[in-house]
Amino acid sequence: MRRIDAEAFQGSPQAYVAQLDVTTEGLESRWGPHELTQDDLGDWFTFAFALDSGTLVALLREVEHAPHPGYILAAIGGEDPRAVLTEFLAESGLSADRVTHQGFD
Repeated sequence: MRRIDAEAFQGSPQAYVAQLDVTTEGLESRWGPHELTQDDLGDWFTFAFALDSGTLVALLREVEHAPHPGYILAAIGGEDPRAVLTEFLAESGLSADRVTHQGFD
């Protein structure tokens, strides 16, 4: 897994994979400063990655009005969300107990 520029996290479909119990501070200590991205909903703290399989993923958190603590894991492409989550956890070193909700339940 390698960190990529947040602007490279583009394409479709974009799928919600999971909600993770992680903090901005914890992610920054692991991967460096967050980037800010924008969409129609507002500004987002963003950490974007390319997994070893080539799948693009990002950890996202709305800056102003995040509805839940933690970060959303999203992926670009049509890969199975379960497989993406498994691959992300293995490559990132984050434990499965950080997953608070899965988008495929």
